[in-house]
Amino acid sequence: MALRPCKVIVAGGGVAGLSLALMLEKHGIDYLLLEAYPQVLATVGAGIALAPNGLRIIEQLGCYEDLQKCSAGADQVHFRKPDGETLWGMDEGLAETCIAKCVPLACLLPQLSNEYAYQGDRHGYTYMWMDRKSLLEVLYNNIADKSKVLPGKRVASVTHTDNGVDVVTTDGYAEDLGLSEDYAEEDKVAASYSCVFGMSDPVPGFPSRSLEFVTNEGFSYVLGAGPAGRVYWFLMEKMKQTYYGADIPRFSEEDKQRTLQEHWNDQVTPNVRLSDLYKRQLSTIYTPMPEFVYKKWHLGRIITIGDACHKVLPTTAQGGNQALESAAAVVNGLMAALSQASGSGPLSQSEIQLMFERVQNIREPRTFSIIETTHKRQKLDTMDTPELKEFLLTRYAGLMPGELWKR
Repeated sequence: MALRPCKVIVAGGGVAGLSLALMLEKHGIDYLLLEAYPQVLATVGAGIALAPNGLRIIEQLGCYEDLQKCSAGADQVHFRKPDGETLWGMDEGLAETCIAKCVPLACLLPQLSNEYAYQGDRHGYTYMWMDRKSLLEVLYNNIADKSKVLPGKRVASVTHTDNGVDVVTTDGYAEDLGLSEDYAEEDKVAASYSCVFGMSDPVPGFPSRSLEFVTNEGFSYVLGAGPAGRVYWFLMEKMKQTYYGADIPRFSEEDKQRTLQEHWNDQVTPNVRLSDLYKRQLSTIYTPMPEFVYKKWHLGRIITIGDACHKVLPTTAQGGNQALESAAAVVNGLMAALSQASGSGPLSQSEIQLMFERVQNIREPRTFSIIETTHKRQKLDTMDTPELKEFLLTRYAGLMPGELWKR
């Protein structure tokens, strides 16, 4: 059955935007992608981890084999104490051994039991670390018609009309708009943590093919080993207070350097310090980490996906994965609407509204749950209360899959 006519404008060429564009192309839906940067594949960000829920979508898009060539799978995970020693660890091969004995701890660790412990055997995929730019390259290279992707087109204004939406970019380019990707509000957005994102050349002594969590009072680390021994690291720190909206601070280079010096001698493993990572750093970014799920994702003919409407801390590596899920939900909803035999012309405003509502009803509860449980998990890693500190250091390890298997 022929699809009803539709044209989508995607504003933003990040993970959400490029994956959405590729999905639209594969379903034969006309689109244009407007990217603000002069190059589509701008070197922005550090490393990214994709989990089984995101990798399923990547494989359906025909990108999995390409991604394997520029990534490294994680087949061991360690939770470490402030001195870098292992609090609990799942070494290579242990995951397969203890699958039947794992007990999910969803209240604090939504991804650990369901993803790490079962990963390849249960889901068919493991976690994969890669440069964020490598993921964008894979998505972009799999788009057949590159003329649909326009760099240097920063959106300046969006106006609803009777039959669509007009979008104008800063260089005067104008188009009708059916759907959008990158649009956000800021009121009531909360940020309790900051993060230094880093990417380093190989560091002697850092474990290969690993996912590492280092706990401490007031700060914590997430680290991963990528392709060719590259190390991705995230220094999460609790800020002095929770900031909201326009009061969320912006950090300078001096702020970043001061934070790095304060943590210079932090042990991330018994043999590796933060200073070792920084001396081999390729890039670092220091930024506050807002957390939110907006109550309204769409307006008229515009819908937001990815970080524009749901933003999660990096602790559980779900930011990119949830962007992929939301892009898939939008395209599934759009395909269902465009395939309806009851109409032949463009979708009406009421049909679009109904489709957007269904997409949000599917995605909002899941993203809210992931963001909420990730926040709880971050509070555990930074020992935000005496009770969490006591639980983490004295009882946590005995509840984890490897310890249960040993019993």
